[in-house]
This record gives sequence, C-alpha cells and structure tokens, in this order.
Amino acid sequence: MLTLRGPVGARRGAAFSDLGIIKDGSVLIRDGKIVSVGSARRIENLKEARGAIEISAEGAIVLPGFVDPGLQLNLHCARSGSVSSPKRRKMADFSDESLSLMRACLQHGTLNVQVKASAGGAGLRSDLAVLRHLAEIGNNPVGMVRSWRIAQPPAPQSTEDSEFHELFGLLVNRKLIHAIEIVPECNEAFGAPVWRAAAQRQIDINLLWAAGPSASLQRLLAYANPHAVWCPSILSGQECDVLAASRSIAVFSPGSELLYGSGDGTARRLADSGGALALSSGYHPCDTPSFNMQMAIALAVFGLRLTIEQAITAATINAAHAIRRGHVIGSIECGKRADLIVLDIPDYREIPRRFGSNNVVMAMRDGNIVFNRLRSKATVN
Repeated sequence: MLTLRGPVGARRGAAFSDLGIIKDGSVLIRDGKIVSVGSARRIENLKEARGAIEISAEGAIVLPGFVDPGLQLNLHCARSGSVSSPKRRKMADFSDESLSLMRACLQHGTLNVQVKASAGGAGLRSDLAVLRHLAEIGNNPVGMVRSWRIAQPPAPQSTEDSEFHELFGLLVNRKLIHAIEIVPECNEAFGAPVWRAAAQRQIDINLLWAAGPSASLQRLLAYANPHAVWCPSILSGQECDVLAASRSIAVFSPGSELLYGSGDGTARRLADSGGALALSSGYHPCDTPSFNMQMAIALAVFGLRLTIEQAITAATINAAHAIRRGHVIGSIECGKRADLIVLDIPDYREIPRRFGSNNVVMAMRDGNIVFNRLRSKATVN
C-alpha cells in the first residue's frame, strides 16, 4: 500500500520521494472516510473492524486515486499552429463528450480533476455556457474543480473589458468557477483588478508560463501570487531557482510535450532544488487527447527524468494540493476521503514499464466502489 502520508502541504525535498509504503497494508473505512491505516494484522484486530466487509487486494497495490489538475476543455478548438478554422461543436455534444471523458478518467484511476475550460475564442457569453454545463456535471462521476481559462484578455477600459468583469462576478456568485488561469501576456492594467478581485473572492489564480526571462517570471509570481504555474519541460536554471523559491506549485504535462520534443531534466532539477511539482495528463481535445495519468507517470520518468517515486507523488498528493484539495484527498491518511484505486501489478515500479495500458482493477470514491474488475470477492471480517 502506497499511503503518501507525510507532512502537511505539497511535498518538497526528501518528502517528495517518500511514498509512505506499508507492506501488507490495510485501511479501515467508515462513512466514506479513512479511520485507520496500518498493517493488515493490526487493522483486523481493531474493535471497529469487527463485522466489516473485507476486500482483498492480494498481489496488487493500493494507492490514492490519481488527481489530474489540467484537463483542458474547449467548446471550439483547433490544433496548435493550425491555420484551419476551429472545430465547432454543439453545446449538447460538448456536455455529452465531457461526461464521457470524466467516466473514462475514472476507469483509468483519476478520481479528481481540474478542468481548464473556455469556449475556445467563441466569446465571453459562450464561456459562461461552457462553465454552466460543466457545473451541471458536478462531482459525478469524478470530483471536479473548474478553472476559467482566459486566453485572450480584453483591452483595458473597453466595452469588452466591462463585460468581462461583469461576467467574472457572475461566475463567482453562481459558484461556477474555483480558479482562473491567465497567460503572461495579460498586462498590468487588465491583470491587477482581476487578481485583486480573485483574491478577495478566494478564487485561485493559475498562471500559464511559456518560458522566458527569469526576471519576468519572478515579477509575475510576486504580482499575481499564483497558486499553480503550468510550465514547459524546458526551463533555464534561473527559472527553476525562481520557482523553487516560490510557494507556487509547478505543474508539468509530459503528454503534451511529446509534440514539441522531450524535456531536458528541468523537472528533476526543480525537484532537487526544493520546488513543489505536480503532474497533469495535459489533455486537450484536439492537440493531446490523452487523459491516462498512468501514462503521464511513465512519461515523467522517461522524459522529465523524475524517479518513479517522485512521479507518483506528483500525480497524487501534490496534484491534489495543486487544486486546493490536498487536505481531503491525495493520500491514504486518517480523516481523509476514501478515494482509492487498486492496480493489478505486483510492484509500483512496474507502472512505467507498462506504459500505455490501464492497470486499474478497482476504484473507490468516498468509500464506495465505483469501478470494479477485481477478481477477488468481498468477505465479512
């Protein structure tokens, strides 16, 4: 059992490589919460475990459900660098496809996600419709955090700028968003009011960083105070130093990097410098339609040069902290929600070697089995 238990907050330094392994481990669940974790012998002898339903995962490994902090969903989209017109979809089709994606994520072990949503340049009101439909999907079949992706900020003091701030207030008041994502091109005249409003309303700010001068990154981090920063796999040593010294969590999407070449060890260098790292599948409906976090872990080992322990930590507890859910999910610890998965492999170090496959045989959300291909039967203790 990989518990990922450890210090409070995103894991850095030595804690980033500590999976909290318990051989022949067991977990006691009541009312959807974890009430005890330890060796199977100790848990079986607990008074609270008498009469409990026992599910054997012998020969497999148990770990927290994966968390994907960066599923990008667009109503209309075109491939990066394409000169063709965006692929246009009806809103009903978008809703159906988004729900199907969430179900597929669950079957591959991702039990909580952050969706970075927009209408793909179709207009601010279309953004509202997209986020409203995602809110209707809600937390079933997987837990969902919604981030409004602002790719093209309006010109300051323009009619569109006024419409933007009106829409922003509407999205917050209706609880349709939990975070916003802003590109570095947002100038201070636009960004400052939005960032202040987000802070006042307790809406997280995420930054999409495309690499550049470390001084610019440092200024943005101080100015916007983003909770998470989406980074390319190739950064300078100075950029790594700036990120390592910040409180922001650096999120890498190794799947999307396949389009542009592999990394140069940036992620590993950032980890060795004490930075906080998380992993995302990098899912994009047109560019990189891959949502399998097991594949993301394998790519992080092969391409980003993380150790398997670091990659698993980045895909579970650190990814949970990247979406502000680390206090309730991401590790197997007392008091947290029982969001667990079972992988049909004898050793967690097999995950990279089995890249491209789905090893999940059981998924449990809030103590309820929501996906089951496990051959063993439940018994009463």
